[in-house]
Amino acid sequence: MKIEIKSKNIDLTENLQRHIARQIEFGLGRLSRHIRKVSVRLADINGPRGGVDQYCQLIISMDQLPDVLIEDTASDLTFAVNRAADRASRTVSRKIRQSRQFAPMAPMDQLG
Repeated sequence: MKIEIKSKNIDLTENLQRHIARQIEFGLGRLSRHIRKVSVRLADINGPRGGVDQYCQLIISMDQLPDVLIEDTASDLTFAVNRAADRASRTVSRKIRQSRQFAPMAPMDQLG
């Protein structure tokens, strides 16, 4: 699973990058065989004015399933990342489960 992190108006420190990668690995690691790439986009919407404006967007690209888009905004960037990673884990799990539930079954004569 490849993790790509980009930011706008945010100082993307090494510590922040490590934290983001850990959160993504923690939330999606067990599902990584289904995931090609996770794109993380971070932005400070209001700039120096402050407020609830730390934005995190996750785009999870999966094999044979549509991409999953998760967005979160909070006053603290790490909180927005943590919450988005948690939601991504639940959403991707649900999408995988649904795809298995509705997958066509092999004809009975092909089952050994």
